[in-house]
Amino acid sequence: MESINSNETRKKIYYYLLKQGKPTGLKKIQRDLGISSPSLVHYHLKRLEEQGLVKETPEGYVINKVILSEFVKVANHLIPISAFWSSFFLTSLVLEIALLLTGRIIDSAVFGSIIVGISSTLSVKELIKKYKETKL
Repeated sequence: MESINSNETRKKIYYYLLKQGKPTGLKKIQRDLGISSPSLVHYHLKRLEEQGLVKETPEGYVINKVILSEFVKVANHLIPISAFWSSFFLTSLVLEIALLLTGRIIDSAVFGSIIVGISSTLSVKELIKKYKETKL
């Protein structure tokens, strides 16, 4: 079975339907995603149906199975789990810097700040990558 990640158009359609959270028609999907033709949207929807990921209802297409374990849906937004890690590390970095500036921390804390800084950078980089993947 072909992976959803093997085709960018298919992945965009899947993310779009997941974000919609309600039945969505083929023409609306085409228009909102800027896909060249309804037949191309139909082709990808059929592949997603074959994989059991979406299903067609009288009102339109809906998600049948959620496979995005690295995302959390909050309200009508897909948020990468890395967003929570990024928040944690950035907050830790700010606290470390604040403690260093007040003189309440020993020299070894500098090393901790560097580690948190590196971790924060990596987490934010991963967060940006995930948002670009789901950008519609």
